[in-house]
Amino acid sequence: MTEKPLSERPDHRIKKERAHDHTLALRNVLNIIFMIGAVIGAVLYFFTDHTTIGIYIVLGAMAVKMAECCIRMLR
Repeated sequence: MTEKPLSERPDHRIKKERAHDHTLALRNVLNIIFMIGAVIGAVLYFFTDHTTIGIYIVLGAMAVKMAECCIRMLR
């Protein structure tokens, strides 16, 4: 068995490569949709007279976020 020189880092400190997550791209898209929906809904709610529409947009964004969380848990 060959020994490593002392100048090399030990293996236990090197982060192992994670297996490629095939749902990562979908989760990122869902997170972007959530963030955009939440911002638009909050702007409509606080800065216009369309508060009801703002609430519906924020609720829709929350549904998208829940779907993303379910995908993450079921992975």
